[in-house]
Amino acid sequence: LPSGSLQLALERPETFEVRLNGGAPVDTNTASGWWVDASLRTLNLDPADLRLGENTLDLVCRYDETHSGLEMIYLLGTFGVAVKGLRSTMVAAPASLRLGDWTRQGLPFYSGSVCYTTKLAAKPAKGCRLVIQVGEFRGTAVRVLVDGREAGLVAWPPYELDITDAVAAALGAKSASGKQTSVTLGIEILGHRRNSHGPMHLNEKWPRWTGPGQYAPGDHQLTDRYQLVPCGLMGAPKLLMRK
Repeated sequence: LPSGSLQLALERPETFEVRLNGGAPVDTNTASGWWVDASLRTLNLDPADLRLGENTLDLVCRYDETHSGLEMIYLLGTFGVAVKGLRSTMVAAPASLRLGDWTRQGLPFYSGSVCYTTKLAAKPAKGCRLVIQVGEFRGTAVRVLVDGREAGLVAWPPYELDITDAVAAALGAKSASGKQTSVTLGIEILGHRRNSHGPMHLNEKWPRWTGPGQYAPGDHQLTDRYQLVPCGLMGAPKLLMRK
């Protein structure tokens, strides 16, 4: 069972009647916000209506000549997902992640970002610069954080960032206040929408481009499983000291 809030994201929610496990109708006229795009409105579901085992989410739509068409519908919350073939099961959210593909660690359809953190006590020698070499990753780019503050973005080879000034500022602030002289280094992999928005069943894992044709391909271009792409920090970063 998920912890925290549970939401449904869908287009034109006012045209639907929504019930979870036969409970009271969800208020579809009052969206709580939107997710990813302003057209995907979010509705609050009551997590207390969920139960262990099989659950049923019913949506009845007034589908008439004025409707813009049915689109994907998303269930949002703090939980993980186990995928076996075409069957997806809600499981506990992973408490931590190891290096490697996070789609294989309970986050197959996750399109947000993940920050990998560690403590850093290094202080550059006089005349040297402290450089973080991100290494291999799968995502759109990397945001480097020092004690929660952005030190810079890494998006192109050689995937390095000079963090000397950011570390010095953080250590200086801590020394002045008598706190410990280590900082928290964060390597945040910025995710993308491929595993949440598709195409989900195209047999070509890395199409040269994505357009309407990739969402409605011929039968010979389809696969009967989810075609996910890897995301995450794939290799350990390196801390380099350069003159």
